[in-house]
Amino acid sequence: MELIKNISNIENIFTYFEFAGYDSWDEFDNLLLILTDEMVCKVVDKLEGIYSKHCILDREGFIFKLLYHEDFGNCLCSQSKMDEAYYTKLEQIAKEVESKLQK
Repeated sequence: MELIKNISNIENIFTYFEFAGYDSWDEFDNLLLILTDEMVCKVVDKLEGIYSKHCILDREGFIFKLLYHEDFGNCLCSQSKMDEAYYTKLEQIAKEVESKLQK
């Protein structure tokens, strides 16, 4: 598993942190368990479609999205374009998830 930072023009996704090699539909649920059980994130909203899953999460007032899409797998991203400080915080969360996956 490798954490990759991507900058994109995909609709409503700008900078995202992809969990390369950990990119299946079922692994989304494992990532969500890590975020909610081990990292104390709260689920704000959840949507499951045919080709994607989205989960809006809140970690101490910091809102972000866990997303699975069949084209690029699982990632953490924002809901709209944010400033660099936001993406620095999101990267810290992504790295924390990555370290828990490697245990």
